[in-house]
Amino acid sequence: LSAARNTGIRESVGAYVVFLDADDRLLPGAVSAGLACFYAHPESAFVFGAHRRIGAGGMPVGKPIMNPIDEDHYSTLLKGNVIGMHAAVMYRRHVLLSVGGFNTSLNACEDYDLYLRIAGDFKVSCHKTLVAEYRVHGLNMSSDMDLMLKNTLTVLGWQWNRAKTS
Repeated sequence: LSAARNTGIRESVGAYVVFLDADDRLLPGAVSAGLACFYAHPESAFVFGAHRRIGAGGMPVGKPIMNPIDEDHYSTLLKGNVIGMHAAVMYRRHVLLSVGGFNTSLNACEDYDLYLRIAGDFKVSCHKTLVAEYRVHGLNMSSDMDLMLKNTLTVLGWQWNRAKTS
């Protein structure tokens, strides 16, 4: 997954990148909401909005999820992946290239690792627009708690030295 996304980053030519998994949906207005947020916060390396869960058939499950980060983006992300869905994020492509893209040694939580590596060195911003839908079904990687815990602890372990000084 990480290697495929890194290939996409390298081969793309635009200034901005959004990643969308095959079973999820990007909503109308998502790109314009991300660009508007970048326009309002030109110093940001990535911006993100709200998402909602949908069932296998595409119907909404629960309310939209938005966990804004107003201050100290890095520390907030250390406490947990408040972004929650990768398609809700729009990146500046040059930032993705500058940090080396996704870590290919991870088989899960590669998005969380990337958020932390970027937020440790750059400003990030959020908006409250609903931009994406995360399809919930029995095969979601995020439902494998052992895999997610193992990879989350690995990602946080890599941040240990930096976090001690933040």
